[in-house]
Amino acid sequence: MDIEISANFELMNTFMADTKNGHKGKLLKIIAIQNKLVNDSKHFDNKTKEAFVNLGNYWNDRIEKESFTFTQLKSIANNILTYWQESIGIETELFWIELQKNNIEFERNDELNFALNKSRFRRVDIGIGARKDWSIIKDFDSIKARFTSAEIEKIDFIIQQDEKKRVEILNKCLKANKIPQSQYLKFGECWAYITNCELWEKYFNKDEVEKLYTVWTNFGTQPGRG
Repeated sequence: MDIEISANFELMNTFMADTKNGHKGKLLKIIAIQNKLVNDSKHFDNKTKEAFVNLGNYWNDRIEKESFTFTQLKSIANNILTYWQESIGIETELFWIELQKNNIEFERNDELNFALNKSRFRRVDIGIGARKDWSIIKDFDSIKARFTSAEIEKIDFIIQQDEKKRVEILNKCLKANKIPQSQYLKFGECWAYITNCELWEKYFNKDEVEKLYTVWTNFGTQPGRG
């Protein structure tokens, strides 16, 4: 009986070691895929590229030199995958495509699924990514494999509504010549959205943009504040 227990423990230890080594190999491959994808990107600026590559190289060096437990390796994977789990865009889609090509399986928390379930985007930066890149990535085979035609059309609609609501908020502030206290953070998000999506000329003239900016910078001097 003792021999049998000892053999089972040995098998378990071997399995755990193989699992850990397999996970380690996957992480190193993920970092290599990320660094190449980011370096080749035409959409990330140099500062963003440097931040991605530095993070990847930091973990690459530590994973190769240090001994991590399987639990620690899973935590490192979560750290590395944070951006790719919480974004929508060309690079994000290409990243997961490359993982699939290399038979690297990690559960994906797809933000497009969240948008479909909630009829909205979880954060403004995710909505920005969708507005900028959805017209391109919706034709990717990876998107067509995950979503039906009806779901793709619904995502189109969600993006349109997101844009419409943000423009409406800015227009209300423009007409009132002030920002309601409850809308201050939302105003900032709308400003970021319109700026990053390059939509100012589509909805506002130069004078209106300047007026909105003045309203924003003078928020602290509005009646009832200070």
